[in-house]
Amino acid sequence: MFYTSIYAKGLELISKFPWRIGIVGFMVYPELQRTNVGVAEKLKPILEDRFFDLVELYDVSDDDWRILEGYRYRMDFSVGVQPDILARGVNPSSIDESERGRAVEALKGRVKVAGERGIKYLALCSGPYPSGGSIEDSKEALANTLIELASYASKYGMTILLESFDTRWDRRRLIGSLTDTADVLRKVRARCSNVALLWDLSHSPLLDEEPEMLKWYSDLIGHIHIGCAKRVDGKLLDTHPGFYRPGAINDERDVARLLEVLYDIGYKGAISFEVRPEEGQDPREVVATAKSVLVRAYQIFMEKKLG
Repeated sequence: MFYTSIYAKGLELISKFPWRIGIVGFMVYPELQRTNVGVAEKLKPILEDRFFDLVELYDVSDDDWRILEGYRYRMDFSVGVQPDILARGVNPSSIDESERGRAVEALKGRVKVAGERGIKYLALCSGPYPSGGSIEDSKEALANTLIELASYASKYGMTILLESFDTRWDRRRLIGSLTDTADVLRKVRARCSNVALLWDLSHSPLLDEEPEMLKWYSDLIGHIHIGCAKRVDGKLLDTHPGFYRPGAINDERDVARLLEVLYDIGYKGAISFEVRPEEGQDPREVVATAKSVLVRAYQIFMEKKLG
């Protein structure tokens, strides 16, 4: 949470940022993708920072969770299991039913732990982009997985978020464009209402998408990430560098455009930073820069609306 001000027509106008602010904890501290011990201590600077209202977690031991629960009077938590899919071979869109079945069981295990802890959102992505001609079959498999997961998650009052990734540059996931993501989610919603879209500003350059395109999919949006793609030697990378790092593409003007779209469509969810320190960089620098970008972006938004 933060307040900021602008000068418009000779007056200083002060406004509270209207959305909850989160951060992907296991990206700003990437070592948390390799261990579930010591999570609470590592996240302490964020947990005690009143700027933030939400922390996105990956894997957390029971001992660490008991510590995190002590912050729930002011802090929400959600879970992202993208590392399972991106780095550990879990493939929710596999057309091999035995492989897909193993993915469903692994992801249900994540849902169970999160649900028993009272967490209401769990985010995932699709499996790899098929090398053969099985794209539609893979989308059908993903839809079936989401139906199974959403049905299971419903007993915990949990929503499953599907994050769109790039299909050709870096991560090369099955589900990328808003059109494809919406097609899968709407098919799933015919059976289960507790699925939604997670759209990431840092993926937009890799997908040739603009924030304004979200207006056509406002009914599906469940969560938003903000961060940067990176350009290196003409290639686009999904490494989530901090703002203003060499090669970082997105800036406060892009964030301001996104805020305007979210305001116009009446979005009520949270907005989370997804930023990662580069080699030798202090995570505190990444977080501080991200915070300043969001403050300036909100000022730009206010200036346009009220100036």
